Amino acid sequence: MSLKLYLVSCDFVEAGDHASFKERLRVLNATQVLANQWALRTRHTAAELKELLRGFLDDKDRILVTEIGEERASRRAMIDVAKL
Repeated sequence: MSLKLYLVSCDFVEAGDHASFKERLRVLNATQVLANQWALRTRHTAAELKELLRGFLDDKDRILVTEIGEERASRRAMIDVAKL
């Protein structure tokens, strides 16, 4: 099974640094794209990745995991998304 590219987006409803969530993303080799958005390659499905990460979020926080296709573009992102 090949690695798929996913975009993880979050709305942090409760104030805080969310250090454990960000550390989990670091362990997964995620790259920050925008303030609350990361890209990563994994063998997990989107649903599996969401479940894996939700345990590191507060109950009111929101998370969206989306598979990214080959065509992508950005403007002023923190990284060049075409190189992901």
